[in-house]
Amino acid sequence: MNPVVNTARASQNTMRILCCLNRDLASNIALNLLLPSLDGHEVRVGLTDRVGSINSPTTESAARRELRFAEQSLPNEILFPLIERAGLPDSGSRYLTFAEVERYRGIRVAPLPNPNTPEGLEAVRGFAPDLILTIRYGAILKAAVISIPRLGVLNLHSGLLPDYRGVLATFRALVAGDDEIGCTLHYIADGTIDTGPIVAVARTPVAPAHSLLWHILALYPLGIRLISAALSKLNRGETLAMAAQVATEGRYYTYPTIEEWADFKRRGWMAVRASDLDEVLRRYV
Repeated sequence: MNPVVNTARASQNTMRILCCLNRDLASNIALNLLLPSLDGHEVRVGLTDRVGSINSPTTESAARRELRFAEQSLPNEILFPLIERAGLPDSGSRYLTFAEVERYRGIRVAPLPNPNTPEGLEAVRGFAPDLILTIRYGAILKAAVISIPRLGVLNLHSGLLPDYRGVLATFRALVAGDDEIGCTLHYIADGTIDTGPIVAVARTPVAPAHSLLWHILALYPLGIRLISAALSKLNRGETLAMAAQVATEGRYYTYPTIEEWADFKRRGWMAVRASDLDEVLRRYV
């Protein structure tokens, strides 16, 4: 079954939606922004612990470790546990941790490190999602998983496709001197990465006074609006308009090398600014 061509059969009421996310700051913010659009649907969240492998100190730049600390270690090991132990109420105006999303909103949040394994497939099939949403997810979905949801698999890529396939697309755009960055909502139609038909694109201007982290996080309010609009259409039984990507356009970027991070710094960019991080973390309290 081609997951991209069945959207016209969408339910006009409740959908079962599996959100596949990474256990990091950006994914958590994206989930919080998405919660209003998930209201009324049956939702589960599956988490990976990271995207890619952690390099050794000799092959990873200090800036990359700084970004990893801000995105993963700080929220998962320090901020989120403190908030959860403090028992802060769900005011409706602050961001919730992953555990709080389950506690206060009744959405099951559980590890899903690899949905392609027999155990992973069993978990996905057991939920029988109508739609799978992936945001910063750390596993590449294969055909068996892609064939399960009748409405297909939608991925929010934090880069403009097809120009910036792969990881840290925002980093690449800043190094290239682009005037704007963007995100792309597209279908995952096979086991390749960032190649499926494009549903929608959003752009925002580059802000040189801010850090890479700020630019990465700035994409998610835009991207979640794209997802919310797509959910509304699917819920009404409409088919999402799509534009095929040209396979020969763009390129796939892997993790930046130490030399590329040094070039990033020479261009005046910082991975993380304390003021940018403070602005985000205050949203949790």
